[in-house]
Amino acid sequence: MTDTYTGTVLLREWSAREGLTRRDAADKLGVGLATLDSWVQGQRRPGLAAARVIEEATRGFVKPDDWLTEEELTSVRSARH
Repeated sequence: MTDTYTGTVLLREWSAREGLTRRDAADKLGVGLATLDSWVQGQRRPGLAAARVIEEATRGFVKPDDWLTEEELTSVRSARH
């Protein structure tokens, strides 16, 4: 995976804006460093439950939809209608 996921970029930006160390960010999100690193490096995406925790911890800065590709977003939007 790459930075095609907006969540990857936004999570890094949130952490930097808050002045968080990797450990601090991982603690705020309730995950280990390896998990955080996999998200911010775009190697993995969080599941829905983790994406909601991220949304809450970042006060809405990183939303669950931010982890979806454009194709996935289109599919979700179609299903909502």
